[in-house]
Amino acid sequence: MLPGLLTKTILSKKNIILQVLFTANFFINPSFAAQTTKTTSDASIVTYEKQFFELYAPVTLLDMLQRVPGAPEILNASRQGNGGGGQSRGSRGFGSGGDQILIDGKRLAGKSNNINDTLGRISAISVEKIELIRGAAGGLDVQSQGLVINILLSEGAPKSTTFWNITSETKQGHSPGLEFLLSHSGSKNKLDYVFSAERASNKSFNTEKNQFYDTSDLKTGDRIIGTTFLQKSLNFNSNLTYNFEDSAVLRLNGLFKTGDQNYDQGRVRTGNSASNLLWRNKEDQGQWEFGGDYTKNFGKIGRFKAVFVANRSKDDQSVNRSQDISTAPFIYTVERTVEIKKEKILRASISKTLNTSQTIELGGEAAFNAFNKSFDSKNRVLASNPYATVAADNVKIKENRYEVFANHTFNISNSLVLQSSLTTEFSQIIADNVLPDAAISRRNTSFTYIKPRINLRYDVTPRNQIRATIEKKVSQLNFNSFVTRYDQRTEEFKYGNTNIRPEQIWEFLTAYEHRFANDGGSIEIEGFYRNFTDKIVRTDFTKYVDLGFTSVGREAFFALPPNTAVRSYIKDTGSGFISKSGNVGKASSYGFNLKGSYRLGSVGLKDAVLSAKYTFEKSKIIDQFTRLERSFSRSSDHIWDLNYRHDLTNFGLSYGGRVSFSSNGANHDIRYYQPYNPQANVSVFAEYNIFDGIKVRIDAKQLTQKRGTSSRYIYSDHIRINSLSSREKRQTTVPRELEISIQGTF
Repeated sequence: MLPGLLTKTILSKKNIILQVLFTANFFINPSFAAQTTKTTSDASIVTYEKQFFELYAPVTLLDMLQRVPGAPEILNASRQGNGGGGQSRGSRGFGSGGDQILIDGKRLAGKSNNINDTLGRISAISVEKIELIRGAAGGLDVQSQGLVINILLSEGAPKSTTFWNITSETKQGHSPGLEFLLSHSGSKNKLDYVFSAERASNKSFNTEKNQFYDTSDLKTGDRIIGTTFLQKSLNFNSNLTYNFEDSAVLRLNGLFKTGDQNYDQGRVRTGNSASNLLWRNKEDQGQWEFGGDYTKNFGKIGRFKAVFVANRSKDDQSVNRSQDISTAPFIYTVERTVEIKKEKILRASISKTLNTSQTIELGGEAAFNAFNKSFDSKNRVLASNPYATVAADNVKIKENRYEVFANHTFNISNSLVLQSSLTTEFSQIIADNVLPDAAISRRNTSFTYIKPRINLRYDVTPRNQIRATIEKKVSQLNFNSFVTRYDQRTEEFKYGNTNIRPEQIWEFLTAYEHRFANDGGSIEIEGFYRNFTDKIVRTDFTKYVDLGFTSVGREAFFALPPNTAVRSYIKDTGSGFISKSGNVGKASSYGFNLKGSYRLGSVGLKDAVLSAKYTFEKSKIIDQFTRLERSFSRSSDHIWDLNYRHDLTNFGLSYGGRVSFSSNGANHDIRYYQPYNPQANVSVFAEYNIFDGIKVRIDAKQLTQKRGTSSRYIYSDHIRINSLSSREKRQTTVPRELEISIQGTF
């Protein structure tokens, strides 16, 4: 057990040490030493040779990327829910755009196999060089309007290496948890391999304070919600690469994961509606994935490449909610949710060089998704009563999607590159609602989408670049919106809708980037405009009636004079005032990203890098309940992200930190409006190379201890009727975290 006082003492001392180091280095490093990089004849490519990183004594490939401008931003995005190489897990198939991290010019052949985990298992001695590619470039697995980082591995590692990592994470006031990772890599003849095993354990807790107010804004009670969370898992990964005699290359990736997570939530309410509740949640999880890619040069025909992935995951969740009445606790609600997801994707293409300035790629992709999810919730009022079903849903979904595409790259000159592509998609979604009597209500829908893309890159000078992109995108559906669930935050059922269509987005981007001399950093501004069709939001599914209780449309209902009997009929006799996820016709957003990084040698901080990103996005949509124009739900107009890293190579020490925060936002639904105020997320770290190839790292996270505040305005029936029922004020706090890890290779 690490007491909270000891944790605070360690964090306090750590902050003092960092402040001393920061101040001292203004005097220790009075001059700026330019980093040695290599710029090719293509001004858009900057190469970091292996020798560049030797001064930092990296242990893994992930350590190397932390020193590459632009890479931390992609890695942070991956940690926040994206998949391999910066590609969003929600993208359709493998996708081809956006910032990416490639290995030997190829994406990681997987979607669940996270790129950060893979990079952290590859030894630094296996890396030959790292390329930064800005804007359109031919010969890669992706088309990017931004940054592509291409990692070139050595052909056959010089020897086998074993990487190990031990991590202890302590939440303030709680005992530490231990995590272990062991990874072995090497080569034999033409086979390169990486095998790894990891035991993960994550303990956490948070506290939420609620205050309740009536329609006169008088306080009626308080509630404390304390949540404890424990997650355990075993993860096994493998990566194999075989180089054939004819220069063909086959890569295979595998993932197997099993684990469980439990979280208990105590909910103690005083004042009006006093209660003492305990909600217990248990999940059993299992997942596997197998993917690979194959490339071969067929001479005049061109270069053939194929990539595939198959995966399956299962999540079995059970929930028991109990209450203590006169010291006689009993379970009043039992719920069970079983979710099974399967995905198979195959993508193949032929790339051919037409002449010295043009290449073309022709190919196709097939993807088959299956999603089965059942939900069942039963209640009882007294311990002696039998359980009765209050909500149930059972949905089985199949999505078959086929694409044919053509990508063309035209190097108009040494400084001007035009990339264009045309993709045609054919898809079919079959969604079956399995009714209680085993009958099936089926939705069978087919879609055809034509998705053009044009990307232009102009190198004004070797250090100044202009980029522009026009692209039609189609989103991957979140099939969880098809199925009913219970929302513990709002304490209500969110009903499923199997008739949701994918979002369509026309995206317009233009960017200007300037790179400072001597690899001193860069600054970029990117403007964007997005036009949405079939935007997915919460929509009104209420069955409205008039004064004679005859079915009418929504606007006809709200044109009627207020009538309590009609409202009561809809709430109690009809289906109720109901919202579900659904599509709306039009929505849009516009804004800009401003980002940059700067090496601080010019101010006396050699090997220090400050990077920052600011995003402004103004969105516009018609609220489906109030019919007023507003911003998207759960979106902030302003987002800031600031990172600092300083390598004291003479001492084998590195330190830094990250601050991220966003402006206010709001959540909207048929019976409530919830504005919220997020709090800044602050973390700091320090690394020290104990010996050659052995490093210790300390991370202090969530230093503000605040997640944010919100107010929820709850209405009696429909928000448009404007009959306020109550108001809740919420504030969530989280513990500070201290994570200590030691890693090395042998």
